[in-house]
Amino acid sequence: MVCLGNICRSPMAEAVAAGMVEAAGLGGAVVVESFGTAGHHVGEAAYPRAVAALRRGGWPGADHRARRLRPADVAAADLVLCADRATLAHARRLAGPDDAAAKVRLLRSYDPEASAGDDEVPDPWGGDDAEFDVVLALIERSCRGLVAELADAPH
Repeated sequence: MVCLGNICRSPMAEAVAAGMVEAAGLGGAVVVESFGTAGHHVGEAAYPRAVAALRRGGWPGADHRARRLRPADVAAADLVLCADRATLAHARRLAGPDDAAAKVRLLRSYDPEASAGDDEVPDPWGGDDAEFDVVLALIERSCRGLVAELADAPH
């Protein structure tokens, strides 16, 4: 899971996806991690409003420290899901031409309600609790689609 700073959207997506993966019985086969494309929050905890939104949604508040996405992280991953087009472009540059299209996608590509003009997870940074709750709902919908596809895949 990738966003800009790895303190809002991607740690939320990591917590939700990891919880859904575990509930689906895929915990031994799927590892979920999160990263940011920018390095200005490296080592910081998840943003308090992101953690609060997770808790309101019934998800564990992540014991999280922000990390910056590196080429080795992209190479090691089977799938890299990005919050928005800017992080998608950055992750694809790190992936190189052979892997970019195959494994670097928008997270909302798994959201059945996403459309061509509405397929990003907006950055809630600086927003109120309601904005974080909207972002959480988008992430939950996307992660449900992702985990359904993972559950159908051969292991």
